[in-house]
Amino acid sequence: MSEGQQPQQVNLAALSLEQLQMLREQLENEMQTLSDSVTQLRHASNKYAEAKDAITGIQGTQGKDLLVPLTSSIYLPGKITSEKVLVDIGTGYYVEMNIEQGQGFTQRKIQLITDQINKVHQAINIKRGNLDSVMQVAQAKINVYKQQQLQQQKTVAK
Repeated sequence: MSEGQQPQQVNLAALSLEQLQMLREQLENEMQTLSDSVTQLRHASNKYAEAKDAITGIQGTQGKDLLVPLTSSIYLPGKITSEKVLVDIGTGYYVEMNIEQGQGFTQRKIQLITDQINKVHQAINIKRGNLDSVMQVAQAKINVYKQQQLQQQKTVAK
């Protein structure tokens, strides 16, 4: 949805039960998609938090020996010769940064992702409110239909 575009208003009372059912399913699917997005954003945030911790861990370790993982079971001995790190800034691009810059970069990414998670949660809450409205209207229509059925049965019985 673009910035200036307003959500479309629908008169729920004018919809049939079948249309309300379709709208309910659509809202549930949208909520599931948004929930999946939150999960992916949290995973990304956790990866940046791990990166920040790793950057913090190498601070002051210049000249120390370490093992560099080549695979999950093969390591290569190495030595820290600099307090510079290569930071993946996205789409395969890496930038050399000092430790403070690397920590700042990861912290900004974590904050950006947290802000996005909050926006998605707001969207989920709006969808949940819309779903509740749809369910209330559908229940009211079902109750009216049941009342009509009872009236018809009483009329036929007389």
